[in-house]
Parts: sequence; structure tokens; C-alpha cells
Amino acid sequence: MAAHRADSFRTIHPVSYKVYLFLAVIALMVALVVQTNAVIARLNLETRNRCDVLARFFAVTTFQAAEDPVTRPIFREVIRSIDFPIILTDTRGIPRAWREIGIQPESIPDSVLDRAAERGVATPEVAEIQRIVQRLDRINKPINIVRVGQAGVLGFVHYGEPRLARQLRWVPYIELAIILLLLLFGFAGLRSLLVGEQRSLWAALAKETAHQLGTPLSPLMGWAAVLRDAGERGGIDGGKIETIASEMERDLARLHKISTRFGQMGSRPALKESDLTAAVAGVVDYFRSRLPHLGHEVTIVERYDPIPPMAFHRELLEWVIENLLRNAIDATDKPKSVIEVSLAWKRGEREVELCVRDNGRGMSADERRHAFDPGYSTKRRGWGLGLALARRVVREYHGGRISILESVPGMGTAVAVALPVPPPRAPAAS
Repeated sequence: MAAHRADSFRTIHPVSYKVYLFLAVIALMVALVVQTNAVIARLNLETRNRCDVLARFFAVTTFQAAEDPVTRPIFREVIRSIDFPIILTDTRGIPRAWREIGIQPESIPDSVLDRAAERGVATPEVAEIQRIVQRLDRINKPINIVRVGQAGVLGFVHYGEPRLARQLRWVPYIELAIILLLLLFGFAGLRSLLVGEQRSLWAALAKETAHQLGTPLSPLMGWAAVLRDAGERGGIDGGKIETIASEMERDLARLHKISTRFGQMGSRPALKESDLTAAVAGVVDYFRSRLPHLGHEVTIVERYDPIPPMAFHRELLEWVIENLLRNAIDATDKPKSVIEVSLAWKRGEREVELCVRDNGRGMSADERRHAFDPGYSTKRRGWGLGLALARRVVREYHGGRISILESVPGMGTAVAVALPVPPPRAPAAS
């Protein structure tokens, strides 16, 4: 029953898949940007917290101590483990220690910094660091170095973003480029597969058309041979002519149905209220008249419950019934085979269920799993379009479902078609 229900999902139009895929890419991109910005924000917060700790440390030890030749190496050692741009300046803007700014601290002697502080004139090296200070201040507001409980500023901590944060800003765009590249290759590969599959399906559809046309054409050719033989012998009674004409008209009507069916497959057919029981019985009667040519005994049993009036496309639904009956007849492998065709009205679910059950060879689990796949067939002369087209007629054109109720190897198969019946309209108020 689970498999029966699972087939009730409607087919989504291919355009919808493209829209959903586009929206999924956009959603993924937004998620990546949000996640990356959250990580960057945490890194920047940690960076500021570290700078606050450094500022408090220098305030406690007094910033002037950083100018002492003995304590200066200690200050530089403190910031040696820092992995983001940072510059410590005094109140006059003279750099006293720095890290990760592209200038090695050892490249500028302490004496140069001392002279710049004493004279107020910055050397080219010091001026370059001061330009970097201005650039860092545009990224983050500098932190004042103050001693708790005392007024006045001892210096400033200027800092930028960690290298990891700068690298992370590019991650969403790199990932998006990779995703788009993979989608491009995926679409190219999928398009190639679809084109190949479409070509094979068109070839299979042409074979299926020939097969469908061959069913009534063979009897017509046989009746033509009977007429020709009767003419050569010099006469044929009127009753015989009437029988032959009736059978030929029947096969010609079938040819007309086949052409109508294939013409309707590319458009949305109009559903009309009709007698479903009569349609099913007509198809069964057509096949029953041809059972004696199979070479073994096949009995078709019909069980029809009273069903409410319903709208359907007669030619297309008859095609579905023919496919199910033909599959059931082809599956017969016993001296006395039985095919049961039934119609049941499921009032609680408001649907009519057509079931075709046989006691033939049945299907394996793999055959059952792929039974409705286009191009899949277990017959030597089959093209694998019968059940695929039947599913399209039932699901897309009638809003119903088709499924394999059960199939046991050696014991037979039961295929069900469930068609919805809309609730009756309330009578209009007078």
C-alpha cells in the first residue's frame, strides 16, 4: 500500500526544477555570506578583545616603560605572537612597537624612533608606519591606553583585521564560482544525456507507433485476402460480406483511435463525462476476440462495481487499458491463464480503481522498480514505452495514479489505476 500511495506525487514541470535550482543556489550563497560574516565578526571581536588586553597591560606597566632599553624587548615579545596588523604609538604618534604590517621591527633601530620622538621630525621609515596607522584607523577605531583610576592617555593601539578574516571574505565568492562551474558542467552533461535519451525515446515512440498501427492493420490485410480469394472463386454470400465489412470497420475505427491518441500526447486533452465501465468493457471485448490466436487458453474475467459518473479522455484512457491488458496477456505462461479486470468505487477516498490482475510469470524486485521507466522492457520485442506513456496519461492528464499493487514471480501481477472523482456540486440556490 505504501508503494501504491507513493505514486500519487504529481510530476513537476522541468522549468520548475530550474527555478528551484536557481533559488537553491541563491539561498546557498546567502547562507555562505551570512556564515562567513559571522565568523569574521567573531574574529574581529576576538582581535579587539586582545587589543584591549594589550592596552590594559601597557597601561599597568606604564607606556613610558616601553621606551626603556631594558623593558622594550619585553613589549616586543608580548606582541610577537599576534597574527594581525597592530601598531603601538605614543601620544605624539611615534610608533613604539608593531607587528604584521610588512615592516620588520628590527629594520628600524630604536635610536631612530627616539630621535623622532625628541625632535618631532619623522624619518621616511617612521612616516611610512604612520601612514599605515592612518589606514588601520579607517578599519578599526584605535584603543586608548589609559591607567585605571588616572586621567590622561598614555598611547594608542592601532590594529587591523586578522589575515584569516581577510581571506574568509573571499571564501563565499570562490565557493560560488566553484558551484557555478560544477552546475555548468552538470547542465552540459545532463543536456547531453537528455538529448541522447530523447533520441532513443523518439526511436522507441516510432516503433511503438508502428506496433500500435500493426495491430489493426494485420486483420485488415487478412480480410482483404479473404475478399480477394472470394472474388477469384467467383462469389461470396451477402452475410459473409456484412461480417467482413463489420470487422474492417472495427479495425478502421481502431486506426482512427490510434491516430487520435498520438495527436493528443503533445497537448492537454479535454476531459468529458462518459461511461468508464463501457470503455473498459469495450477494450476487453476487443482483446477477447483475439485471444484464440495465442496458442493457449486465456480467460478474461470482468468484475464491475457500480461507479459514479466521471470525466475522462476516452481514447487516451482506452490506450492505458490496452497497455495493461497487453502486458497481462504477454505475461501469461500457463496452459490455463486467467486475467481479471475489475472496477471498484472507493467512496471514502472518492476515487475509482481499475485493476488488471493476471496469474502469469510475475516480476522480480528489479523489474518492478523499473517498470515505469521509459525505455525499460522485459520483452524481446518491447520498447518500454507502454507503462511510461500510461503513467503520463493517468498522472498528468487525469490527476490520478498508476502503480503495481503486487507482483510475485511465478504467480502473477496486479496493476491498479486510481482516478479521482470530484465531489458533486451543490445545487444552486433558487
